[in-house]
Amino acid sequence: MATRPMYEVIRDDLIDQITTGALPSESRLPSEKELAEQYGVSRMTVRQALDSLGRDRLVVRRRGSGTFVAPPRARSRRLNRLGPFSDDVAGNVDTVTTIELRREVLKPPSDIAKILGLGASDEAVQLVRLRTVDDTPAAVQDSWIPLTIAPGLARSNLIDGSLYHTLAERCGVAVSWADQEITAAPATNELARWLDVKVNAPLIEAHRTTHDEAGRTVEYARSWTRPEFPFVVRLDA
Repeated sequence: MATRPMYEVIRDDLIDQITTGALPSESRLPSEKELAEQYGVSRMTVRQALDSLGRDRLVVRRRGSGTFVAPPRARSRRLNRLGPFSDDVAGNVDTVTTIELRREVLKPPSDIAKILGLGASDEAVQLVRLRTVDDTPAAVQDSWIPLTIAPGLARSNLIDGSLYHTLAERCGVAVSWADQEITAAPATNELARWLDVKVNAPLIEAHRTTHDEAGRTVEYARSWTRPEFPFVVRLDA
């Protein structure tokens, strides 16, 4: 179990926008002040996120001009997050895409309802997405968000394909920290079909519980990643 600092959440959200093309190559990022207001954090926290992106050569800082998305050839070959834990995935890859598989409002299973702090009659939005790397299925992410937190999520598309960006912009919810676990699991029939693997093939299974600044649980997510897309996890001292 680990608690993620807010700068990592911002960094990973920006990585998503870069790799999906929402922030095109060589485009200018919002200013530190604008990002701080968007995520509800200090400029120092934003600066930490941008410094981390700079170390991975995903952005370049130009004195007097701002921060820009690095051109593809200049970028580090460490990739963005695939699973729900925003871990980097290693490998020489060019394109990461997200395909929405399911979105519906329903009463979650009792174990998930308990994690989300919901009652027996409360509903949640289930959002299932497939991540592909260079057109190869890589990971499936299954997110559950309390309907009271994001009532419009069931009807509208995600902003730039980012759940956290959508929660911040449309619902006024700024995620603050998360607990995460990583284990192994066999592929079910459904996962095998989505990920193009054999039934019972080994997968990396990850669980994340995300909270906002008030301590509310705003998301419970599970993901299953093919093992040929290994996680590269940064450990900060």
